[in-house]
Amino acid sequence: CVNKITRSMSGLPIDILEKIDDDENLERVSSGQLFELLNRQPNAYMTPADFLKTITMNYLINGNAYIRIDRAKGADYIAALVPLNAEQVQTDFINGKVIYKYYTSKNTFVTYSPDQIMHWKGIGNGLIGFATATFAQTTLTEAISAQDASIEVFRNKGKLNGILSAETPILNDKQARDFLDRYREMAEAPIGIPLLPAGFKFQSLALSPVETQLLATREFIVKEFARWFGIPYGLLTGENGADLVELSNYFYETTILPMCIELEQCIQQKIIKDDRYIVKFRTSVLKRMSDQTRVSMQTSYVQNGLRTRNELRKEDGLHRIEGADELTAQNNLYQ
Repeated sequence: CVNKITRSMSGLPIDILEKIDDDENLERVSSGQLFELLNRQPNAYMTPADFLKTITMNYLINGNAYIRIDRAKGADYIAALVPLNAEQVQTDFINGKVIYKYYTSKNTFVTYSPDQIMHWKGIGNGLIGFATATFAQTTLTEAISAQDASIEVFRNKGKLNGILSAETPILNDKQARDFLDRYREMAEAPIGIPLLPAGFKFQSLALSPVETQLLATREFIVKEFARWFGIPYGLLTGENGADLVELSNYFYETTILPMCIELEQCIQQKIIKDDRYIVKFRTSVLKRMSDQTRVSMQTSYVQNGLRTRNELRKEDGLHRIEGADELTAQNNLYQ
């Protein structure tokens, strides 16, 4: 689940849009320090895709992603964005102020102010986000138990535990021990079928994988984790009969888009800080698999006078063009 979401997020370009007039017309910025930072090199050792994968993984697993904002010495601009391991960060609220402590060892930490940290948080108390595993604790415990049971079945090669009973009493303890030793050798053999002497019966004391619905349980657990992370089960497994286009659109609209909006607001608040610029993830690239449907819909909008060409170009992150701000319609729509 984490892999699916992080890969979806890492493939999204980040557009910086500049307001070019009082009518709030926007034009995409394709150069400058902010563009380089968000689209070329967020820090010295990461690509933009690496950066997004790292912070998304921290967000999903820990409920929080912390990014250190490194400013250039003697200059008022951001030189690098460095993701921090969320498990090493402690967030405190002291005297009405938020303080971030980054532990480099057990008793050693570096303190950062809110101006030095961009904090992308999931569902929580407003100060910190809570890990998905916290909400899915019961499912996680069940998954571990089912995995342990599966390992035990394969380790024992599917052999069951039980008791041996005799219709007639065994004469003495030595005979009983000798019989159990011979039976244990036969039962533990790599191949072969143990042969019981006449009058002896085997009664299983363990449930078989079929009786415990082991496979069904493991499938249910996968569905539960998919639900917790907001991924349609059919999209996760690619099972036959699943409408992947519809499931993908649902996944993008209900899981990826809200995450994009949250991160856009973090970037706008901590990095942009200029009302002339707006940061947007270009989510249109998520629907590449349905380009034919999207183009057909856009054509219908333009031909029926519902949208202008520049409105649609703006949605796709393209520049405005002259003469494309008027609504147009096909001649046969006029009387």
